[in-house]
Amino acid sequence: MARRLRERDDVPFRDPFLDSDAALVPVPRSGLLAEGALWPALEIARELRAWDFGSQVLPCLERTMAVAKAATSVAEARPKARTHLESLIVVEPLSLPARVTLVDDVVTRGAQLFGAAWAIWSVRPDVEIRAFAAVRTVSDASDFIALAEPCSGRIEWRDEECRRRP
Repeated sequence: MARRLRERDDVPFRDPFLDSDAALVPVPRSGLLAEGALWPALEIARELRAWDFGSQVLPCLERTMAVAKAATSVAEARPKARTHLESLIVVEPLSLPARVTLVDDVVTRGAQLFGAAWAIWSVRPDVEIRAFAAVRTVSDASDFIALAEPCSGRIEWRDEECRRRP
């Protein structure tokens, strides 16, 4: 994935999301991380950095309690951004640079990314935060265009819900 991003000139989000002064901060999995367990967002961040995206990989978010996994939950049971915020802590907040890009494997509605951003802002309100996900879900089959369709969008928080466009 990182190699393809580097090779393509038409990727709409490469700068400023993955530029050289933004630290890549992997978002923790929904469950508690067991020693030796796979952390997909960390692997994605490392691969991006290996291809010269971002300034460094900074795994400074830690999940303190497990939350339901959005991808396997019905819409009504998906954890809200506040739930994610309450389950995350920032380790060594003073090491955060002025700009970070949160890295995740899959974005559904964006609640996990929003919660992670709030966690960082709670200790470092001066940090500029953006997000990158390797995959985004598509709810309506008619909106599906291609397996590889890079895009840039927004996640908005309204009425206790996150909405991602696109």
